[in-house]
Amino acid sequence: MQVMKTIFRYLKPYVGAVVFAMFVKLIGTILELMIPYVLEYMIDEVVPSRSMTKVLVIGTLMVLLAVGARTVHVYANRKAVKVAQNTIYDVRRDLFWKSLNFSGSQMDAIGLPSLTSRMTADSYNIQNFIRAFQTMGIRAPILLVGGIIITLTMDAGLASILLVIAPVMIVLIVLISSRGIPMFEKVQKRLDDIIRIMRENITGIRVVKALSREEYEKGRFEAANQRMIRTDSLAGLLMALPGPISTLFLNCGLTLVVVIGAQRVNAGVTKPGVILAFLTYFNMILMGVMALNRVFVMMSKANASANRIGEVIDTPEDLTRLPEAIAPGTHRDGYIIFDHVDFEYKKNHLILKDINLKVAPGEMIALVGPTGAGKTTVINLLMRFYDVDSGAVCVDGGDIRDTTRHSLRASY
Repeated sequence: MQVMKTIFRYLKPYVGAVVFAMFVKLIGTILELMIPYVLEYMIDEVVPSRSMTKVLVIGTLMVLLAVGARTVHVYANRKAVKVAQNTIYDVRRDLFWKSLNFSGSQMDAIGLPSLTSRMTADSYNIQNFIRAFQTMGIRAPILLVGGIIITLTMDAGLASILLVIAPVMIVLIVLISSRGIPMFEKVQKRLDDIIRIMRENITGIRVVKALSREEYEKGRFEAANQRMIRTDSLAGLLMALPGPISTLFLNCGLTLVVVIGAQRVNAGVTKPGVILAFLTYFNMILMGVMALNRVFVMMSKANASANRIGEVIDTPEDLTRLPEAIAPGTHRDGYIIFDHVDFEYKKNHLILKDINLKVAPGEMIALVGPTGAGKTTVINLLMRFYDVDSGAVCVDGGDIRDTTRHSLRASY
């Protein structure tokens, strides 16, 4: 999936820390799984012996297992959070640097509001997934599989109930999660619209007030907000379905365990402690399934966000540095020349037509004109953030003509 493709290269420096955190989490989960097993042994073997010493020893062992599991889980969670923070720091750093080096056409294609959303909400989704993958992504499967394996060793007849219910729940979660990924992609696009409208109103608030357009702008924001609410609610509803369905299945399984287990205890086939342990393991398996559902929800969001972040990071360089030897300002005879320049944004309508000018070192250029006349466009062309549609921008007195796009951010 794209989330793995995009993030794995950022996780490479932290592979050792990730493996260590997952290993520690595995130990904690195994300790957690041993507690009901020890409880079953106490009820069925130690208590009938009427030995208080054995009861205290086994009880102390259970306390040590609980304390050990808690301590190990806390340590593993802290390591996982640290890895997630370091990884997303690298992602945001590359996002920021890539954004700074976008050409004008690339910035127009993606949009500043979308870049803001990818830098904040999208990166946060990926950070949550990296953390959850190292914690719940290990604990949940071990609780699920380990609980089934231990119950099989205790009573294969009762464990067959789990063998029927667990695959159904897993398939259900996978199917629903596969439908949720495109929904969360739409949610992020709706968020881009809201950020864009907010930025437009913040930067142009004086114009909005001067033209008495407050109600119109409120309507625009309300419409965009409602679209996001509907999309987010639908995605959230879809991804929330596995929770209650899994609970229903497992509660039905618990009922079957109690009914069938009572009959097996009466028949002398099963011991009472096994039933109590089974109920505990069922609750653990329920927690595992619910945790898996949360991981899949986070993975769905992270996959949609990784697609958007990867689109920015993998964008090819469009601005290259102008060699220092020909950079304006490095020579006393350096000139910048506009030679019959025409330009239009996205082939929409002509902004500049047949512009000719020559700027020598030390000279100042003044651009005068109304809003929309193309003053900023001239500066963008001067800095080579855009390519001209016709004509040429020349440097060094016209002796050197560069046919590729360059940034004038050379080292002076």
